[in-house]
Amino acid sequence: MKRGLFMMQNVQLIDKLPSLSNQELRDIISECESEICEGTAKIEDYEAFVLCQQELVRRTWS
Repeated sequence: MKRGLFMMQNVQLIDKLPSLSNQELRDIISECESEICEGTAKIEDYEAFVLCQQELVRRTWS
């Protein structure tokens, strides 16, 4: 689940977040971190990074 998911529009990603496993969320976060560190990240990568982190936090605290 690499770049294809990152390139989705925010609305589509938000709709999919609840159905993704914690591991899938962590994988997306990791891929986004790599893109950010390499300097190749696009806006969608940053957005996916934040949205996935927020979903993990929501699950942790609910």
